Amino acid sequence: MIQEPPELVAMRLALGQQLTALREVTGIVQQQIARRTGYSRSSIAKAESGRQLLTREFWATADDLLKADGALLAGYEQVRRAKEEHEATSREAQLAKAYAEAQVRAQELRAGASPEAQNGNGVGVPSGQEVLSRLVAAVGGELTASLAGPLVYLACLSTSAQAVPVEWREQLRAHLKIFLREWANTVERREHLRLLGWVSTAIAASPILSLDSDEQERLAKVVATPSRVDNQAIDHVETILADCKRQEDAFGPYAVLNTVIAQREFVDSLLDECSDELRPRLLSVYSSMSSSIGTYFFDLEDLASAMYYCDQARAAAQEARNTALSIYALCMMSYFSSWQGKVHAGIDFAAAAQSLACQTDDVLLQVYAAERAGTAYAIDRQYHASMTEFDRALAGFGQSAGSLPPSTVYWIDEGFIANRQSDCLLRLGKPVEAVAAAERGLQLSDSSRVSFLTFCNLRLGTAKLLCGEVEEAVRFIGQGALLATKYRSARLTTEVRTAWGRLRPWQNTAAVNELDEELWGMGFGE
Repeated sequence: MIQEPPELVAMRLALGQQLTALREVTGIVQQQIARRTGYSRSSIAKAESGRQLLTREFWATADDLLKADGALLAGYEQVRRAKEEHEATSREAQLAKAYAEAQVRAQELRAGASPEAQNGNGVGVPSGQEVLSRLVAAVGGELTASLAGPLVYLACLSTSAQAVPVEWREQLRAHLKIFLREWANTVERREHLRLLGWVSTAIAASPILSLDSDEQERLAKVVATPSRVDNQAIDHVETILADCKRQEDAFGPYAVLNTVIAQREFVDSLLDECSDELRPRLLSVYSSMSSSIGTYFFDLEDLASAMYYCDQARAAAQEARNTALSIYALCMMSYFSSWQGKVHAGIDFAAAAQSLACQTDDVLLQVYAAERAGTAYAIDRQYHASMTEFDRALAGFGQSAGSLPPSTVYWIDEGFIANRQSDCLLRLGKPVEAVAAAERGLQLSDSSRVSFLTFCNLRLGTAKLLCGEVEEAVRFIGQGALLATKYRSARLTTEVRTAWGRLRPWQNTAAVNELDEELWGMGFGE
């Protein structure tokens, strides 16, 4: 966390003192401001003491209530700008420090390199200086000078000697994205993709993932000569994607989105020179990556991008003649369409997925397609049609004796279906049934699926509230919010705030007041 300077702390305190003075002059108590703004009384006290800044909406409402003629709102804007400027300056200083440390580390690595590596005879990911010299020769020194620091840092990324903080990696990717966009206008597309492939490989094969040195070497060879792609190289690309999925399960889409996008570009660059024999498999990897990116964008509330990548996934799966991945892409497109309110498209995509799933022996895909249809019908307010599909989905588990065969949607289980059914029952105005479904979902869901558990807690809390059980609602919404702090997702943040907002009529009760304190402390009130 970036530490605030005393000047910024003093500005926030002065704003809070101004709020106190105006409130006392007008004879208005903190509780009145709390009721008017929707915040707890303790939040108002923290704002007055300078411990919280609160939002622009709060200060605009307080300014109007206390007849401050814009003084409070102007003071808030001044503090906000100072805060943003300080954070930007601090981030730049941290990044500069990171680059300086990376240069020192790179010198140490070169000094301790093996004779083969020093003579340039070793095979592996090229060093930052090597790539930089190639870029200078290709496009000139002026354009590549701005990338010198990131390339040296990437040289450290590609070694197993040092783990790299995630926040540095994210900032580095942002710099590289800007550079590569400019560079793409000056060189051939193939050369652009080869460098991008190296960049993505260096990032993805760093110690945060699980590729060993032999696997990194193989990927480096493929980057240098795309025609050398073979089954083992594809195995390693799939390993990177599997690792990213596990990280996303635990930490959310922010943790992996850029890596998977870069890897998808890498795979795309290999398709041009891949053999006909291996092309279907590589297309399937491309489809899987596209579907994953689509779900990440959906979690980040970018529905247009989510639909685009899932459509790309469907097209690649069809070209690869991979029916399972085609079904999966159609299921995701059904859900995204339904979520956007395009329920007829959602129903049509689900029907297409069900038709294809019936031609396979993949029980979980059949279950998943039925659940997508049930969700589409629920959003269209068709209760009986929706529940019929959920019954079909649950029946699929009963029809399969013993363990299920491997599936594209291996993570589908009865807990997932119950979780989704609880959401649909809430949409259909059936809170009592939604409570039962959500409780079943919590009992049956895999504890490693943080996002599933978060949604299930929030839905159970909402259903309890609609059934009049306020204290139970507070408990489950609080549990959901705590889980959401571990899984960075814009959609989850929205869900937490929506569930929290439903408690506003009870904001004067002790339970809700305590939850308000907790959620403000977690950052959901910003």
